[in-house]
Amino acid sequence: MPDAVPTGTSAQDDDAQAPQEKNTTREGILVRRGQIWEDLDTRQSKRRVVIEFVKSGRARVRAHYGTRRSTISVSRMHKHSTGFRLVEPGELKYGVPTVSSYETAPR
Repeated sequence: MPDAVPTGTSAQDDDAQAPQEKNTTREGILVRRGQIWEDLDTRQSKRRVVIEFVKSGRARVRAHYGTRRSTISVSRMHKHSTGFRLVEPGELKYGVPTVSSYETAPR
């Protein structure tokens, strides 16, 4: 049976795990949409960003309370003077918005 194509799910699982490994920090945190990360660089004045999406080890982020967007590498997301740390929900001063800006809340 030359040139056989694997029909099991193991090949599909390997393909699914490859992007997940790229989107995981050194500390083992899987970076996902909606997470809030704090910039540990002292020059940034405790800047916080929200993950919009993650693909191939790159995270598209926006300012926590703003519209400014940028892209950062998942490899920078670790506790270091030039890195980022995941913000716990209890640390948020104003809480997490439950409705996005383009949706309306039920009344």
